[in-house]
Amino acid sequence: MAGDPQGRLSRALGHVRNASAALLAGSDGADTALLLGLACLDLEDLFAELEVVPAFIAADLSPAGCIEEAMGLVEVEPDEVSVAIWAALLALRTRLR
Repeated sequence: MAGDPQGRLSRALGHVRNASAALLAGSDGADTALLLGLACLDLEDLFAELEVVPAFIAADLSPAGCIEEAMGLVEVEPDEVSVAIWAALLALRTRLR
């Protein structure tokens, strides 16, 4: 799997998109889900700057699980992503716990 960075990034973006969709569809009284969903959309833009095409990922994980999966995929070869993507993933992981 170490030889397919673009495939991993595509799958990571697919997980981020699932987290975005779940959070934006969710509702809470404090708008926390909406703000987290917007943060996911910002993260999607960072992947778009790398011209990453998202892979389809079945939506069977929670938003926190999606972000964990995305982190696991990009940490195989951390040099393939920008510091901004790392920072956004870490921030989302912390906020979703």
